[in-house]
Amino acid sequence: MPFLKEELLHHIWQHRLFSSQWLRTVDGQSVEVIRSGELNTDAGPDFRNSRIKVDGTEWAGNVEIHIRSSDWLKHNHQTDPAYANIILHVVFEDDLKQSLGSFPTLELKGLISDQILRRYENLNNSSDELPCGKQFLEVSELVRNAWFDSLLIGRLQRKSEWMNALVDECHGDLEQAFMVVLFRSFGMKVNAEPFEQLAKQTSWKVLAKHRDSLFQLEAILLGNAGFLVNPKDEYSQQLKKEYDFLQHKYDLKPLDKKLWKFLRLRPANFPTVRIAQLAVLFQKTGAFLRWFSSQTENIEPKTLSVLPSAYWETHYHFGSESAPKSKRIGTTMAQNILINAVAPFLFVLAHREAKPELQDRSLAILQQLEAEKNVKVNAFTNQGLMVQNAAESQALIELKTNYCDHKKCLACSMGATILKREL
Repeated sequence: MPFLKEELLHHIWQHRLFSSQWLRTVDGQSVEVIRSGELNTDAGPDFRNSRIKVDGTEWAGNVEIHIRSSDWLKHNHQTDPAYANIILHVVFEDDLKQSLGSFPTLELKGLISDQILRRYENLNNSSDELPCGKQFLEVSELVRNAWFDSLLIGRLQRKSEWMNALVDECHGDLEQAFMVVLFRSFGMKVNAEPFEQLAKQTSWKVLAKHRDSLFQLEAILLGNAGFLVNPKDEYSQQLKKEYDFLQHKYDLKPLDKKLWKFLRLRPANFPTVRIAQLAVLFQKTGAFLRWFSSQTENIEPKTLSVLPSAYWETHYHFGSESAPKSKRIGTTMAQNILINAVAPFLFVLAHREAKPELQDRSLAILQQLEAEKNVKVNAFTNQGLMVQNAAESQALIELKTNYCDHKKCLACSMGATILKREL
């Protein structure tokens, strides 16, 4: 018997990738498949709402699929009432030659192209980063682009799940929730958690009251982050004095400084620098979400290219002077913020407030940004795929993470196309 999994038989049945001429049950009755039915991902028979004709009599109901007829007994379906009323048992091989119940059995062995079985085996046995290798390039551009569009929307929807949960956690305050998302993106992987906590500890409304003073914005954010507990130089002492006043006024609660990580970070990514950048970004935009959602022009990385206060030109953290260097938000960082914070949250806002124009803006942001370069995207570019923009690279990350890495080729439009092409 060739290499088989039930998922392949599910796919073959669902898409009718078998010879349907002169279909016969194992006991000789004619079979016509009117509707394959809907794949059931829960407990119970594999397909629901199927419609077939057996010897001219039409039946509607459930269909169960197995590699061998004997799997019915192995899975103890004979004692499970959920399987009592199936209308057809579909198997690759009938190895029992005896009735299992009142339902007929259809054997697909000999009705499935050897090409399909061979291609499926090759995909499953592949040790390459991409199970299909270069074959995905042979899939039509129309199919590829439609699949990429679907993957991108799926990725945005998946990201929106935790963002929607965050909005609920913030008691429906969209502005506060977005600030959490934005701060988290500034922390990247290493400091994502403390940046998230910092945003949750800091009310955007308090920041808005002090938008006119970059010094006060720095005092609030750096103080709440815990970096002003033991001031190291004159500037941090001034910030500490200001923070003490504001802390009393707004009942601010600083984080433990130990939460922050500096080890093995490039100095430009030190949390002190990133917080100083956030302070000046807020001074430029005010309420973050209101500003990003109201822009009518394209939001580009240079839009976020803000420069922190003069102190940070010669410092990466308090009390240690360094050679002068601009701490302006760089293009790569700005692109990361737009991809991982701004675009997905605009997608969330579009659905929560029924504003489809915000979804269009979310997609437009990704389409006008350069494609990302990372291990997952490189798996495709190394095979010769030209990735045009961040919308496509995000789709490819989704594809690699949730399909290729798990060899879910049958659930992938490109994998399914490769499987059945030129049959």
